Amino acid sequence: MDGAIVRANLENADMHIVTGSDDNYAAGVMVLIASAAWHNPQARFTVLDMGISGQNRQRIDALAERLAVRIDRIEVSEQVLQKLPVRRSHLTRSTYLRLLIPDLMPQEDRVIYMDCDMVVTGDLSLPAQIDLGDAPVAAVACPNPDRRELAATGTAQGEYVNAGFLVMNLPVWRQENLSLRCMELLSDPSRPLLSEDQSAVNIACRGRILHLPAAFNIYANDSAYKRPEDLPKDVAVLHFVVNMKPWRWRVAFGEVWQFHADRIADLMPARKPPTAAQYLNRIEIFRRSAFGLAMGRKKHWLRIKVRRAIRDQIVQPYLASNPPR
Repeated sequence: MDGAIVRANLENADMHIVTGSDDNYAAGVMVLIASAAWHNPQARFTVLDMGISGQNRQRIDALAERLAVRIDRIEVSEQVLQKLPVRRSHLTRSTYLRLLIPDLMPQEDRVIYMDCDMVVTGDLSLPAQIDLGDAPVAAVACPNPDRRELAATGTAQGEYVNAGFLVMNLPVWRQENLSLRCMELLSDPSRPLLSEDQSAVNIACRGRILHLPAAFNIYANDSAYKRPEDLPKDVAVLHFVVNMKPWRWRVAFGEVWQFHADRIADLMPARKPPTAAQYLNRIEIFRRSAFGLAMGRKKHWLRIKVRRAIRDQIVQPYLASNPPR
C-alpha cells in the first residue's frame, strides 16, 4: 500500500476534518471546506485525493489561501482499492477512502470524516470534542434504512448509522484492525453489501457506535420527510445523499450549498453537464410527480408543502442569518 500513497506532513489539531474525492466531486470538496471554515474557522482539513485533476488541485490550494485555513492533501492510487466492488451507480471507489484514514494518518488520534456532498451550517465543536471512550466511531443514525440492509448488517432501526459523517477513534481502529475487517467484508462475494463501506462500518462496529444528534447529518432530500412537521429543528450539516447533488440539479436545500459556492465562485470548477442516464432518471422523477399531482395523490401534494416548508423554515432563515462577508 505504501508505494501507492503520498503522505503529507500532518500535525494534531483540535478539529481536523477529512474528506475524500476523485475529480468528479471536486466542487463538493471545495464547498464542504468553505462552509465548514465559515462556521468553524479553527478547523483544518485534509483531502484524500484519488485522481483530482491538477487544475482542481490548484483551486483547492487557492481556497486554502483565500480562507486562511490549512488544507493538506494525500494522494491515493485507485489501485489500492481496485479489488473492492462498487454497486451503486452514483459512487466510485473514492467512497472507500475513509477506510484508509487510520493508516494514512498514523500520528492522528481523532478526525471528523465528512462526505464531500455535505455542506456545514453550524458549529462542529460537539463532535470534535465528544468523549469517544472505546467506541470506534460516533455517527448519526440513518432515519430510513432499508430493511434488507438492516437484515444484512444485523442492526436495528435506530442503531444503523449513515457513514457520511464519522468521528473516528483512530487508535481503536488501528488496535482492532477495523479497516482490514471492513475490506474483508466488502471482498466477500457470499455476502454482498447493499451500501458498500457504510454496510461494512455498521457490521465491524456493531454495538459500539456512539450516536450523535441528528443535526450533524441531516438528509438534504425532500423525499426524506413525509410532512412539514417532520422537518428537523436543528441543522449543523446537510447531506445531499444519493443522486441529489446541488452542483448538478436544482434540489431541496440547494440554495444553502449555492450560497457557499457563490462566495468562492471565481475558484469553483466549471459545472459538468449531467449524463444522459442522469437526465433520464431526472425526467422519470418529474413524470411520476406530475402524474401523482394530476391524480390528486396526497403524498405528492404533501411533497409540495414539504418543499415550501424547507425553504421557509430552514433555507431562508439560514441565508438571512449569514449575510455574505
